[in-house]
Amino acid sequence: MKRFISITNDSGFAKTVLEVDDGGVACFAFEREDSPYPEWDYWEQDLETAKAMCLDLWGVPTGSWSEAPA
Repeated sequence: MKRFISITNDSGFAKTVLEVDDGGVACFAFEREDSPYPEWDYWEQDLETAKAMCLDLWGVPTGSWSEAPA
């Protein structure tokens, strides 16, 4: 599984996380950096669609994602 994290958004979230696996992409938005559970979660078919959804819903710039250790 690959993970991508962004701390840049227009919605006031501490971070957004994308977890990519063979079945699709889980999209999570966390209110605080230390939150154990996300405030919002969605499922998308592929990484590009997930990034576009995060831009539309939360204002996460497409170029702000960085790959994180799994």
